[in-house]
Amino acid sequence: MKILNFINLTILSLLLLSGVISLFDDSFYLFTMLIALAILPVFQLFTGFVWLFKSEEDTRIKNYFYFTVSYLLLLFTAQFWYDAVEKIAILKTLTTAIFIIIPISLAVYFTVILYQFSKTRSFLNAYWKNLALINYEVDPSILNKYVPQGTEIDFYNEKCYVSLVGFLFKETKLLGLKIPFHVNFEEVNLRFYVKRFENNQWKRGVVFIKEIVPKHSLTFVANTIYKEHYQTLPMKHSLERTDTSIEIAYEWKMDKKWNSIKLQCNNEILQIEENSEAEFICEHYFGYSKYNDDTTFEYEVKHPRWEQYEVKEVIVDVDFNALYGIEFANLQNATPCSVILAKGSKVSVENKRKLN
Repeated sequence: MKILNFINLTILSLLLLSGVISLFDDSFYLFTMLIALAILPVFQLFTGFVWLFKSEEDTRIKNYFYFTVSYLLLLFTAQFWYDAVEKIAILKTLTTAIFIIIPISLAVYFTVILYQFSKTRSFLNAYWKNLALINYEVDPSILNKYVPQGTEIDFYNEKCYVSLVGFLFKETKLLGLKIPFHVNFEEVNLRFYVKRFENNQWKRGVVFIKEIVPKHSLTFVANTIYKEHYQTLPMKHSLERTDTSIEIAYEWKMDKKWNSIKLQCNNEILQIEENSEAEFICEHYFGYSKYNDDTTFEYEVKHPRWEQYEVKEVIVDVDFNALYGIEFANLQNATPCSVILAKGSKVSVENKRKLN
């Protein structure tokens, strides 16, 4: 949506700028008419058609599409109108103005509904599958510099956790649209747990130390829009499933070395018990990112309650020092407190908000 909005505003700006210049320089008149009568209407019609196809129930988009089609029909009969008013200067000027004002008005309407559309639609929709969560107890003091303003570290049974998490994005949509070559991919992240008190209740969330993905564009969008800490590295995964077992591995390459986490599990779905450690790890529904010492961004992550598989064996081969810094180097040889393989579900990540 941001790309469409940028294109729309660029075309509209060129039209207005060219229109103003043409008042003083007749050589710009044809360029102005080209934008007003061809480039902008074609872009609007194409966008309106795509939107109508994807969101048939949205009255705003229906109106936009119908107005655009009506304008184009009027445009196709322009010669008739010009012939009818050829000898009446004021009517000819008025007709010309109409053919310029209408696409500008449509562009303004387009901009308004585009803004509304992006605000009411989830930022991201996807399926998160086969989440391997490897959990370590750490000294909370090493996390202090990462804690966003307005939140505090969340403990479970007086233990402070960080989790190394590997999982799959499937059927990913950004603002309702699938981006080619960015629909299915891996992610590995290191995160810890925080909470925030608001409206007389606690919100439980996560903060990411670093998130690793295989696409540069994913890193750019997440770091720019959500102020996260993404890094792009070569990645791969494997999944072998039988009637009784699941073997899954996530791997990522840094400095010519492949890091990996590998799990072997029973292929039987289990419920996550209430008030359990697994529930604490899995059931956090907000993300918090620290922009600076005074600014925190919050976004909601919506998903149903997850189920899990029983983990029988885990192998962690990760260079924590190189990937995450000296504070986490002691995890290199540490034994995890627990390991979870969550089945996952459909997930939506809502638009961020800046906390006061």
